Amino acid sequence: MKARYLTFFSYIGTTFRSSEKIWLKEGKHYPDPQSVQGLMELGLQRLKSLNYPSVTLSSRTDGGVHALNSSAHFDLERFGSNIYEPTGITYNLNKFFYKNDISIIVKKCLRVPDNFNARYNAIRRTYLYRLAVLKDDVQLPENVGMASCIPIEEWRRCYFVRLQNFNIDLMREATKYLVGYHDFTTFKRFGKLKQYKHNRREIYSIDVKPGQPLVSSCSNPPFTYWDVEIQGRAFVHNQIRRMMGTLISVATEKLPPEEIKVMLQVPSKHSWHNFIQNCPPDGLYLANVEYNPEDLVYDENIRIHEPTQDRKCDNDSESVNQTV
Repeated sequence: MKARYLTFFSYIGTTFRSSEKIWLKEGKHYPDPQSVQGLMELGLQRLKSLNYPSVTLSSRTDGGVHALNSSAHFDLERFGSNIYEPTGITYNLNKFFYKNDISIIVKKCLRVPDNFNARYNAIRRTYLYRLAVLKDDVQLPENVGMASCIPIEEWRRCYFVRLQNFNIDLMREATKYLVGYHDFTTFKRFGKLKQYKHNRREIYSIDVKPGQPLVSSCSNPPFTYWDVEIQGRAFVHNQIRRMMGTLISVATEKLPPEEIKVMLQVPSKHSWHNFIQNCPPDGLYLANVEYNPEDLVYDENIRIHEPTQDRKCDNDSESVNQTV
């Protein structure tokens, strides 16, 4: 008997090429131990299901991007009328990841309707970007870089910067221009532009709030931590990292906040300012993927509504199709 499952999981993306497998001419049934998708399929193969356990990710992230609560669906088929128990799937996957020193943890697994889609049925995605700004009063010895101040437990977990007169109020002011339904072509990675793909997305909210170091025992950290939480249903490739670079440029007064409005109203690669730096993946986390609760309830007599075409727009937040 075949059943569809939805799993929620976390990972540290530092060592992965990306979350998604690279597509090969031979097809998609091949091992790929350098991606989250590939490693999950390798773990599921240990269950010896009758079918190849193809994993469909809800959200595709670049190498170096982390996830606190991502999701994916897959089908498993077993002889007779029995199915694989979700708790057993969770246990076996975590055992496989732990024994092989893989930075993925499966939080839970549940059976869902046969036409459920982890990607298209998602109604909200929340991303977190962790930013740490060196305090203005911190004096570094001559010929000593800022790296000497970065806590080792934060390695590749946060974006550390040294910016004079960093104005967080200007950053907050700039976020209001990004919230809403816009064409984000200007904020998309230029190498991925395709004429037949629209880049209109809706940002539900952007919240800039004080953050904190990972080790709370650090009594007087040399950095001021900020958490930028961004919510929407879908994003274009590199959108969040480019938005963060733009917000940082505003906070350092290299770019007036109202210029963001122009970048959105004239969606083009020519509207991008070359002095804006694309933020690294280290500080980016997929914090949560949300679904309508009724879509997760399995009932053999009920099929959930298929996602509409509008909901099937590309959700490439920091995502890749084939290459990073």
